[in-house]
Amino acid sequence: MSLLSEHAATLFGLLVGFLVGLTGVGGGSLMTPFLMTAVGVPAPTAIGTDMIYATVTKLTGSLQHYRQRSVNLEVALFLGMGSIPASLLGVQTLEWIEGSFDPGRVREIMVTVIAATLVLVGSSLVFRVFMPENWRLRKDGKVWDGKGPMSRRRRAYTVLFGAFGGYLVGLTSIGSGSVMAIILLLLYPLSPAVIVGTDITHATVLSLVTGLSHMAHGNVDFSLVGALLVGGIPGVIVGSVAARWLPGRPLRLILALTLIFVGARMLLG
Repeated sequence: MSLLSEHAATLFGLLVGFLVGLTGVGGGSLMTPFLMTAVGVPAPTAIGTDMIYATVTKLTGSLQHYRQRSVNLEVALFLGMGSIPASLLGVQTLEWIEGSFDPGRVREIMVTVIAATLVLVGSSLVFRVFMPENWRLRKDGKVWDGKGPMSRRRRAYTVLFGAFGGYLVGLTSIGSGSVMAIILLLLYPLSPAVIVGTDITHATVLSLVTGLSHMAHGNVDFSLVGALLVGGIPGVIVGSVAARWLPGRPLRLILALTLIFVGARMLLG
């Protein structure tokens, strides 16, 4: 990696870390397209590198939320039962694509897949901003209170939707925060703090397992990870502090529209 690329990666790591600290979402959605288009990293390496970067940046936040008791471990567990195996399947799908096509074709396929995922994630974030409070999965006309154990039906939905999000993460590195947050908002009447805490705790474990799988396949550039973390760690800290004063909802909407725009531009070539 050239010195210019290293500086660009550090600055972008700072920006992404700041946005993650400020809004809680957007890490993989921004990082992987940047590594592919601006730095010129091959898609598998961009995805694997982002997974390791995401693990480190999210670990601190998940530990803090656990100390604050703002993590629902049962929800995180059943999400992981679906997402972790599915993410490994996503990694294997990526390896199959890489082994079946020439590098140029692999890039075309992954640009299309990542672009479509960006549009999906951006749209889900728009829905999250405007989602009515009463949009919850119901049973017998009642909403689970988030305190007692989950019903079998809710557990099954959690595993199923977790698998959907996990597969996207393994294949593209996108969605560990944004897609999972939408799943939590739809299924559980949890407080905002617990939604965020459960989401980031689950995302930390998911990113770690997926990242290790990418490492085993040689898809991680550790020098690039280091450059990203030099900017990303202070960025998360500054963003978390700024979140106390800056309005989160308009910023999430701007981020969502940006992801839709970037994804649409990638799809249109």
